[in-house]
Amino acid sequence: MNNDNFPYTDPELFVDSADRAAIASTQPNDGESQPESAADQGTRSPAELELPVLPLKSSVLFPKLMMPLVVGREASVAAVEAAASTEDKQLIVVSQKQEETAEPTLDDLFHIGTRAVIRKLDRADGQVQMIVQGLERVVLLRATQQSPYLQARVRSLPPLEDTGTEVEALHRAIIEQAGRILELISPQAQAGLSQVIAQFKDPLDQVYLMGSLLPIEIEKEQSLLAAGSRVEALRLMHSFISHEAQVLELRHKIATQAQTEMSREQREYLLRQQMRAIQEELGEQNPEQAELDELRRRMEEVALPESVRKDVTRELDRLARIPAASPDHQVTRTYLELILELPWQTATEDVLDLPHAQQVLDEDHYDLKVIKERIIEHLAVMKLNPAAKSPILCFVGPPGVGKTS
Repeated sequence: MNNDNFPYTDPELFVDSADRAAIASTQPNDGESQPESAADQGTRSPAELELPVLPLKSSVLFPKLMMPLVVGREASVAAVEAAASTEDKQLIVVSQKQEETAEPTLDDLFHIGTRAVIRKLDRADGQVQMIVQGLERVVLLRATQQSPYLQARVRSLPPLEDTGTEVEALHRAIIEQAGRILELISPQAQAGLSQVIAQFKDPLDQVYLMGSLLPIEIEKEQSLLAAGSRVEALRLMHSFISHEAQVLELRHKIATQAQTEMSREQREYLLRQQMRAIQEELGEQNPEQAELDELRRRMEEVALPESVRKDVTRELDRLARIPAASPDHQVTRTYLELILELPWQTATEDVLDLPHAQQVLDEDHYDLKVIKERIIEHLAVMKLNPAAKSPILCFVGPPGVGKTS
């Protein structure tokens, strides 16, 4: 079954998590208690109950909170219909251990769930849309029925009523962290969401509300529901919300740094454009353009082969389009300067005197026997067959140009 929010036209109902929190409050207003509805009567149930079970795939229902649900699985629809046909309209809402389980049994569910009451029910297109409100925590004892829907015997868990200075300290720390998170997520919504949280006077209820709103794993939500004391629940929430605050602060820092870097680059670009406009107005030549003109002049002075000239021209045009601050600008300029510095017009006469070559190699280089033999072999081949296309021996250059091979 799904538990996604579904659209309502009733303005008193909600369509997002913030609205869900707003209607979830069941605390007294202005210090006055609200009258109980017929469904609320009997909240103080016997120690054990037997009720239909509604499994949830990816969320946890906490006591006193409301949750919109869309029920589509056949067994789940049958469980809802069975609960809706009773006077109390109550059922057990409990989360699945594995979301992909299609037909969960009692063993596929967490052992702590929530007794809930159906507040609103609509049927459409074979699905059931409804709003349920949690009443109290229960522990699942055993299944009493598996078909056509799961039904189980449950026992009510005692309310968590422990108090003390640690509860108060944890509560204040959690509220502080919640304020940080709200400020990072949406400063505009901070006041409204703070008022929603403030509607719950009980620290445990506030913890349950935050657990339903924070994007935490289902296992963490379930651990909140299963906590055996207020101190344990508040400790868990303090850990969860502190981690979430740290993650959000880091994301905010990364986004701020990226924005600052972008702003700096944009500022430099605008300043360069302004400087270029001022230089043109004063009749001064742009340094970047002067550099391009110098490279083009040198290209015209060098007798480059036609294929090389085409490559150099293409790279010059590319260099003119690259911003000076870009790393590619320096790489391309260095490449062009290297091409233009090569001795394209310089030619020397080959001297193929093998004894003289051996003498020069021995006088100028110690050892290197294999390399010397390779050079002498190369000269010998050129001397015996001048018309042959001999390989080019590379002695100088950066790594990877073929000096070793």
